[in-house]
Parts: sequence; C-alpha cells; structure tokens
Amino acid sequence: MHLHRFDSFAELYRAAFAETDPEQKQLLLADVQIALDNWAEADRRHTGPLQRSRKPALSVDVTSIHRVA
Repeated sequence: MHLHRFDSFAELYRAAFAETDPEQKQLLLADVQIALDNWAEADRRHTGPLQRSRKPALSVDVTSIHRVA
C-alpha cells in the first residue's frame, strides 16, 4: 500500500471506491488489485495444481428423446 495503512481489505476497498481525488483513487485501486493478486497467488499455492472435479460426464441417450407434435 502506498500512502495509507488499512486494517483489512474491506477498509481498503471502501476507501478506494469512496475516494474523490482521481490520482489517490488510482493508487488505492492499484493497492486493491495488488491485494487481490496476492490472495489469488496464495490460493493457487494452497490448492496446488488446477484440480478438476471428478464428476462423471452426463451422457444423454438421444434415442430416448421423442418429439411430440
């Protein structure tokens, strides 16, 4: 964070969107983006490689579908 210290992400987020000075708003929004990037990276490290769900694919028997006039 550049100029301000915030106790939580929520405080930073609110401050960024409430800021009226365009230059300060850009700095705060950049800090929001950095915090989100850091969170995403930590989440990636925590969960490991991309894990896909092992749910079986839904197969549809098209021969059992009948059109009713």
